[in-house]
Amino acid sequence: MMAITAAFLTSSAVAATIDFEAQDGGYNANYSFLEDGFRVTHSSLSDFGFFLIDDPADHLGMCNPRCASNGTTAFYAFNESSITFNLENNGLFSFTSLDVAKTFLGDGKPVTLTLSAMGINGAITKTIFLEETLAESFSNFRFEDFANISSLTIMGGPDFPEFAIDNVDLSIAEIPEPASWATLIAGLGLLYSVRRRRLPNSISR
Repeated sequence: MMAITAAFLTSSAVAATIDFEAQDGGYNANYSFLEDGFRVTHSSLSDFGFFLIDDPADHLGMCNPRCASNGTTAFYAFNESSITFNLENNGLFSFTSLDVAKTFLGDGKPVTLTLSAMGINGAITKTIFLEETLAESFSNFRFEDFANISSLTIMGGPDFPEFAIDNVDLSIAEIPEPASWATLIAGLGLLYSVRRRRLPNSISR
């Protein structure tokens, strides 16, 4: 019975990968859009914003002399930028991985990112640092600490704030509906009744 209860109460999760493929074009300064149930918000402290580039070879003027590329649309941040992920319904989610690269190649600078989130157990902060040569192509980073969070913000470092990201893996915990809880309670009651009837009556001596 305990095994059945534990299996029922273990929340399944709906995975979502924010790959920016559904978005189109370049944007400046502050901008937000919805993708896979998440609100994605870009904020910039300067006049420069970000671009969603599907083929860097066609956008050489945006990343001089060129951009890193993984062959698909990616998010390229310029100067003092940050990008924040929230569930549209303000619920909790988990963050497990993302791909990181440079916005500008050939400038002699590494990539530094600060990842911060607010979870049910408080604030969570991680830092990513990639040397220039390693950052010229997209690298995957995986995480285990960003569980049950209400928001995730990715910000460029103070010295080298430009960065490119793609394939942000998030998951939404599914909570059992009230009808499912009622079914569980009824089932547990039935199991208890059956077990009680099977117990032999105690014999007094």
